[in-house]
Amino acid sequence: MNRLRQRRRAGQTIVLLALVLGILMIMAALVIDVGSTHRVRTETQYVSDAGALAGIAELLNSRDVNAARTKALEVCRLNGYSVGSNGVTMIIARAFNHNAWPEEDPSKIDVADSDRYEVTIHRELPQYIANIIGIGRTGTIQGAVAAIIGSVPIDAALGSLLGLPDEANLSQFGPDAPYTFGDAYSTKRLDNGAPNPRYDPLGYIYDLAVPDDLQSSTGSAFVRVEIFDPDTINRGTHVAKQPSQLTYGADRSEPSGGGMDEIRATPPNGNADTNPAQFPTRSTQTDFTLVDRNGQVIATASYGPTGNTPFWTIRQAPASDALNNASHADPAQAQIATDLKWITPQGFEFDTRLHPRPYNMRVKTISGSSENGYMLRVGAQRASGVVYDPVTHGTTASSSIAVYARGKVPINFRTSDVSKIPIGNVPSSAKQVIVTNFDADVGSQSVKFSMSSFDSSSGQGKYPVLWPAPPSASGSNVVTDTNGSKYYTNVPGTLSPNGEFRTDTIDIPQTVAVPQTDGNGNLLLNGAGRVVVVDTRPFEGADLEISYTSGQYDTSVWECSFIGPPGGGQQRIVLIR
Repeated sequence: MNRLRQRRRAGQTIVLLALVLGILMIMAALVIDVGSTHRVRTETQYVSDAGALAGIAELLNSRDVNAARTKALEVCRLNGYSVGSNGVTMIIARAFNHNAWPEEDPSKIDVADSDRYEVTIHRELPQYIANIIGIGRTGTIQGAVAAIIGSVPIDAALGSLLGLPDEANLSQFGPDAPYTFGDAYSTKRLDNGAPNPRYDPLGYIYDLAVPDDLQSSTGSAFVRVEIFDPDTINRGTHVAKQPSQLTYGADRSEPSGGGMDEIRATPPNGNADTNPAQFPTRSTQTDFTLVDRNGQVIATASYGPTGNTPFWTIRQAPASDALNNASHADPAQAQIATDLKWITPQGFEFDTRLHPRPYNMRVKTISGSSENGYMLRVGAQRASGVVYDPVTHGTTASSSIAVYARGKVPINFRTSDVSKIPIGNVPSSAKQVIVTNFDADVGSQSVKFSMSSFDSSSGQGKYPVLWPAPPSASGSNVVTDTNGSKYYTNVPGTLSPNGEFRTDTIDIPQTVAVPQTDGNGNLLLNGAGRVVVVDTRPFEGADLEISYTSGQYDTSVWECSFIGPPGGGQQRIVLIR
């Protein structure tokens, strides 16, 4: 009896073991094949990404949709992906316009003004082990979309008189500063100590607009690049608190008092004011680098507690007056030499005949935790004792000599009630403008966007761009023309909270109603309080302005880009999937 029970138990054990082994084999098959499927899907996604980026790069370069398709498919083939091999059953490679996805409007596929490129790969996935238990082939569809995005030039003068920081100034924190102080691209770490993924080792890039007729208009091929207050100190004080306003003497080109910098501690005590003993380590060292079209460095300068490049002041002329060379026996005293002054660093007046246009300046903070407020300008050569004048030294017969931030700019708003400040020069090819702001949280209340264009045909000059509004529209930003049509004079924006980004997408009216103005850009209304439309025309390009009510000393980053056909403005490629 006992032997019979033992045989029965042995038989049950064998059956159970067979079941367990079967389950384990199924699990192993699924694990192996699921892992293989994940690997193949990831690989297919990478190839789709590469194909889309290759297609959009060719489209930006040649503006030929057929050449873009050839390039995209070639990149897929070089990675082992072509129809009929490696399980690939279909590859979709096509350009289209951002206004509509191809499925929504087939007429947008491979059109002349395409600014998107899609690559989608259909691939069968064989099941090597799962096939034994009846699980056959499955498939994957992986796709990517790459886009052409244009960087909108941002006036580095911020619209203030002579480029002076009455309302706002450019501003960068040192790499050891807290991330949530407002500069997302200069600080190396987030406030939790993790690496900042947005840290940009190149710093901020500013393009120098130097017209081709510089020499014929000014009599000299030399251009002079100046920096206002390149140090990190406030007129000999070692505290973060600043006066509410800059003050000026007889010469308004430079103030006689005030402050632009905030001396801050490193985390976790970032909000703590500093003292003289801590000033050298907390003060920020900033590098300024001039580069020509070929990437050749024209000149470099650095200002802060570890070194100051020799310089000339506003009334001095390079090659005529003696260089100023501040000693660093006392770092604070050395920085005071450049505090609240326009200076020309050694090498920053250069012969444009020796360096091909265009030029740019890279501004990077390399040490410290404080905020360095500064301004930039570029102008024609001038003699010793002559102060910069925007008309005489800032223009040629054909255009302005100016500085533009490339797509993004860090701004310190000095007052709590800011009027319109230019935030981007939108090209005529733009269909939409994208504005992103970071960390606009210090007492900020509202932001509105408006645009102004220039009407040369009627002689009235600057005029506001109006957005068509529905008949039901009302409010302080709504005007009505003599025919009863309504328009918005501005559109509201979104402000970002502490340490975060917020983005607004602004549609550009492609047909613009040109209103009558007073010659200074202000609307003129008739006796009935209505706008008189003097002309309608395609959008000609415009300056985008922000009307921003902020808190005092609010530092934030503003980015501006546009969506439009290839060939307009400073364009770049992004993968948007």
